[in-house]
Amino acid sequence: MAAKDVSTDSQYLTPNQQVLKDRIDHIVVLMMENRSFDNLLGWLYEDERPPRGQSFDGLGWTLWNPLNNVDADGNPFVEKVGVRKNGSSYKLGHHTMDAPEVDYCLPRPDPGEGYRDATYQLFGTYVVDDLYPPEPLGQGYVNNYLNAMLYGTLTYHDAPTDPREIMTTFTPDQTPVLSGLAKAYAVCDQWFCSVPSQTLPNRDFIHAATSTGYVNNKPDNLCDSKTIYNQIQDAIDGGRDDLSWAVYSGTQQDRDSGKWEPFSLTRLCMKQVQDKGFDPNFKMMHEFYADAEAGTLPSYAFLEPQFSGPLQNDQHPPQDIRPGEKLMADVYHAVKASPCWERTLLVITYDEHGGCYDHLPPTATAKTPDAASTGGQMGFRFNRFGVRVPAVVISPLIEAGTVARPDGWTPYDHTSVIKTVQIAFDLEDHGPLTARDAEAPDLSGMLTLGDPRDDDPVIEAADYPEPEAVLVNDLHKISAEILAERLGVEHPTDDQIHDFIHKAYAQAFGH
Repeated sequence: MAAKDVSTDSQYLTPNQQVLKDRIDHIVVLMMENRSFDNLLGWLYEDERPPRGQSFDGLGWTLWNPLNNVDADGNPFVEKVGVRKNGSSYKLGHHTMDAPEVDYCLPRPDPGEGYRDATYQLFGTYVVDDLYPPEPLGQGYVNNYLNAMLYGTLTYHDAPTDPREIMTTFTPDQTPVLSGLAKAYAVCDQWFCSVPSQTLPNRDFIHAATSTGYVNNKPDNLCDSKTIYNQIQDAIDGGRDDLSWAVYSGTQQDRDSGKWEPFSLTRLCMKQVQDKGFDPNFKMMHEFYADAEAGTLPSYAFLEPQFSGPLQNDQHPPQDIRPGEKLMADVYHAVKASPCWERTLLVITYDEHGGCYDHLPPTATAKTPDAASTGGQMGFRFNRFGVRVPAVVISPLIEAGTVARPDGWTPYDHTSVIKTVQIAFDLEDHGPLTARDAEAPDLSGMLTLGDPRDDDPVIEAADYPEPEAVLVNDLHKISAEILAERLGVEHPTDDQIHDFIHKAYAQAFGH
């Protein structure tokens, strides 16, 4: 019998956990890189209200950030830098600047994204009292980008640009896949990354609900905490033959042999899934498409984009966002065409904001996950969430045009995925991984339709040119450092780094 239709105009959604248990057999998560909510989805409902009459916390023309500037006489003044649309004309002082060409690689160079940078972006200072922090106003993005370019960018031999560009945001026409899915299903306009900082600690949280006290990619890049994959595996080892899990990763083709070489950031950094016994659980993206077509998707599938090389599609600034849009379209169409479609929940989100502007600072108090986080790196207590990131949830049981927020004081963060997996697959007896996922709201409140939808939303990716150059970012350097140390070999130069990452990963993990 079909579940009761519980659709409502309220966007503060109460859990619908029985439907999650009864109607969802597969959860698929695609996590992209380093974009804020406003950067990609801020204009989603600029000229219209969401169709269900809900509110949407997006961008408006009154939003701005200060830039500490100096006039021609050397007098300091504060310039108000307003939010901009990519490719549109804008005001600079008393002048209206001509519309530039749309740049799909903004912001470039890469903004500051570490803990200190995120603190400055939110509070306008690099250090705050974590016990009694001031209210985060989100007024430090432009000045921090200026500082990052003056003191960080030049170190990596990148060319500084206009710091005002951090206020440039993409429009729905420029993000047709992500925006199309957000309107066709559910968009979460209050989903915050788990840590106000970089990639690795935030990815630790979606896998393990903790980063064991680390807020930056360095100095310790490996997490030794139990993951959701281990929890599923414990249930399998205990006799649950209805469960399975897999991590699917992007690949690079070896120029000499023609073989496809994978690279999984998850396996590289999460120590408890590095055992050789887990080799079958780590697959390549072409295997995901084959599994979707065959109707053999695992219970929980975590998808990684291509992080490096000429096929990079993770959207990490200053990477062109269009290859990432195509990846999202390919994943969506594969799931929608799959025999598993009606019983699948697909989540697309981003690990962290990457220094990109967002006007809605995190206001909720985060739960400190474990003892290692009570006074972690740089004294951070993990009692604050990071900056808001895009999050779209897709299922034929979700009403089109849903703007989703959880009912309660705790917003969605990456550990909401863990909580949803635990509930969907009856893992509650295994307990939460940490106090953070114990308190996290799950995603079941979006499953409001009694019968699966049979419509076919048009989701198409835009064409894009081949990349002119293969760039090197901080994540590439960190990955190469971990692999070089693991193998006891010399660290590669920048022009070798992309090939090194895949070849060294294959050597380290036996692919």
